[in-house]
Amino acid sequence: MLRDASVAFYCTRSNEPGMPPIGEREYEFVVGVYDDVLRAEDVPVVGHDPGVGPEDEWPPPYVIRDALTGRPTIYHHGTRSKANEDQVVGLEPAAVWARWHLIERLVSGSAP
Repeated sequence: MLRDASVAFYCTRSNEPGMPPIGEREYEFVVGVYDDVLRAEDVPVVGHDPGVGPEDEWPPPYVIRDALTGRPTIYHHGTRSKANEDQVVGLEPAAVWARWHLIERLVSGSAP
């Protein structure tokens, strides 16, 4: 769990239940989630991975596209800033995901 209601999913998967790759900072993806996802009884906390610095608490930058123009902005640390196309290549779109979105992406390896 990160700031801005975001969760990070490690690139590395563990075969042992409840044994996440603590200390790894390479994520397959980071997305915002609805509160009910985090409060669900059948979505257990499998470990606590404390950051080593304040930046570890924040998700990486997200891209937000204007609905009318398609122009990108970067959302990071709770603020938006202007951006060009080169600056947003590879950034996750800013969105809040429901549980089924997460399951589909974890199983299929691609965004719904």
